[in-house]
Amino acid sequence: MKIRLMLLASLSLAFVNAQDSTKDYTLQKIEASAERADSAPESWNSEEVKNYTGSRTVISNKQLKQAANQTVDEALQNIPGVQIRDFSGTGVLPKISFRGFGGAGNGHSNTGMILLDGVPVYGGPYSNLELAIFPVTFEAVDRIDVIKGGASVQYGPNTFGGVINIITKDIPNEWQNQISERITFWGKDTGSTFRKNGEPVANNMLYDTYLKTGGMINDHFGIQAEANYVGGQSFRESSDTQVQNYMLKGIYKINAENNIKMYYQYYSYFAKTPGSLSAEDYAIDRFQNRRQDESSDGVAKRFGVTYTNYFGDTDQIGGNFTFTYFNHDMTRNFTVNDRYNTIATGYDKSSSATDNIRRFVVNGVEPKLNMSINSGVLKQNIIAGARFLTEDIYGHGYKTTYATGILEDPKPYVLRNNYTALYLSDEFSFLEGMLSITPGLRYELLNYTKDLTVKATEKTTTTHRLDNQFNPAINIGFKPIKDLILYANYTRSFLPAQTGDIDGTDKNYVTNFQTLEGGGRYAINEMFSMNANYFAIFADNYKIGKFATEPVSAISQGVELEAYYSPIENLTFHAAYTYTNAVIANDKQTKSGVAIKGKELPYVSPHQFVLDGIYTIGKTNFGVSSYFYSSSYTDILNTVDENTALTAGKLPWYWVWNAQVSRTLWKSGRQSIQGSLAMNNIFNMKYYFRGIGVSPAGRQPAPGRSVSVYVSYNF
Repeated sequence: MKIRLMLLASLSLAFVNAQDSTKDYTLQKIEASAERADSAPESWNSEEVKNYTGSRTVISNKQLKQAANQTVDEALQNIPGVQIRDFSGTGVLPKISFRGFGGAGNGHSNTGMILLDGVPVYGGPYSNLELAIFPVTFEAVDRIDVIKGGASVQYGPNTFGGVINIITKDIPNEWQNQISERITFWGKDTGSTFRKNGEPVANNMLYDTYLKTGGMINDHFGIQAEANYVGGQSFRESSDTQVQNYMLKGIYKINAENNIKMYYQYYSYFAKTPGSLSAEDYAIDRFQNRRQDESSDGVAKRFGVTYTNYFGDTDQIGGNFTFTYFNHDMTRNFTVNDRYNTIATGYDKSSSATDNIRRFVVNGVEPKLNMSINSGVLKQNIIAGARFLTEDIYGHGYKTTYATGILEDPKPYVLRNNYTALYLSDEFSFLEGMLSITPGLRYELLNYTKDLTVKATEKTTTTHRLDNQFNPAINIGFKPIKDLILYANYTRSFLPAQTGDIDGTDKNYVTNFQTLEGGGRYAINEMFSMNANYFAIFADNYKIGKFATEPVSAISQGVELEAYYSPIENLTFHAAYTYTNAVIANDKQTKSGVAIKGKELPYVSPHQFVLDGIYTIGKTNFGVSSYFYSSSYTDILNTVDENTALTAGKLPWYWVWNAQVSRTLWKSGRQSIQGSLAMNNIFNMKYYFRGIGVSPAGRQPAPGRSVSVYVSYNF
């Protein structure tokens, strides 16, 4: 059997072919055969996943659409090692943690590289790593590819926890149209037929409308347009939500060796942010809103184009060259009142409100060469490339005092940063693919410039700062028998200085991470696959927000187990378990002088369990999914009992179950109507979070039970 060569995740950058989800060279290998490796993996039994030398999970289109997922972050809860704190229920502001990191501070998903068709979705891919605007809607997504080991050389900074590539729908060969509607009915408080304040039960309703048309016009040109509108209410009172997502894709196939692809996206959202509750209010009605004047909103305009040239024969010497340009202009705003740092206990008007506005203008170019050399005894995959990226960031904090009507912007700032990356890696494959060794090195030059203006004096201060980062990596794969691959990898990654820390001083705000991973995957055809691995992440100079006076050293280590089993063609089970132990490793103290060495990092559930399955009978599909997270601490002192200020105390464990039935209701030629009925959080599990965004104290409730009805007409 032909042995395929892996392009390990530590080899190249992820900004290639971003405009076309199924033509993505960034999350997959180059094959040493006449076949071109131009499709990202589609499911757990894809060859790219079976032979990957590291931890990797793919949420297939079937799993995504038939296992009772409402949002992208709902689907990501099926990934071992990934933890989601879903406080919105709509997916507009996901809070994502990887392997023990990312829960502290405001929880803005800053510990993993998150991509949309290979391009970062962060406003500032280097200096503002947070998902304050998340330009993704569930209906536009085709599948999700998640790599958690060996990705630093390939994807740049912030990869120590993992890489999530969200892949949107591709341009089909034949023209296709789709119209769909999903309505979600949110239940009110739990425990009785009537609400405790005496009002009858009523349901908040969230609408999700999706339109798509596109395909190949002829042998050379193709185009696709999509429009997605989400509007209505989430599960909290006064939780108005409006999302608009428009995407346009195009492809020009010049000939068999050359093509040009492009995309343009316009995304906007507005969402009320009810925030946290006191323990008393949570007990009365956990879905009420005590902060009706707080909200968030944003606009993202994204564009990219890639030229690709294929050359040679990858059975001998061949590969591809790509040149990519990408751009985005994003603006986001958090509107908070002067009580955001406390627990709201009434509807009284606050004395002031602040609009925290940030604008991000990013431009990036990247040439990249993938070349395979086969000399018979030795096979090589050489990856070489460069990236130049600029970030212009504009920050304002407009404060409005209600009594006087005065509007002020005390300290506006402008960041003008640029980043240069060079990378090279070489995969050596011996013994007909039985052994592969892949060394790689990535160099980053970070150039910061900050203009800070003090309104009172109208004086602007400009500061500069330079930083250099060398990120080596090595991946080793060994395949003693056909169905078994053993792997080990080491990568070095970093978390760059963020907007609040870029001040031109000599203090080093860069966090360095070293990640070790070792394990194996056993796969038998399309019937069974099991992955088991051990990981260890060593963090130096790690900032954990309010929990310590200075950055700390931390270690997160654990075990991940994941298995797929398909005993018959129409039945698939998926189960996973993760154990994570993330602790402070050095002698540090809190602001009050208490030693914290050995304490667990906040917001990390040591135990995670996932179980889901899909069964098909004729035209009907039955899907079930569930996820369990154990209790976690919310402060660095590991306080067990909730204090009176509700700033500390263990969070409850929770186990959520979802179910869905879907069916083809009618089909005639190319026309069809599909429908589904789903229930999420079937048992109405009652649990809450703390410390998310602008709610550092109090209880921030998670979504309760909901029912979703979905109908799609395809023609």
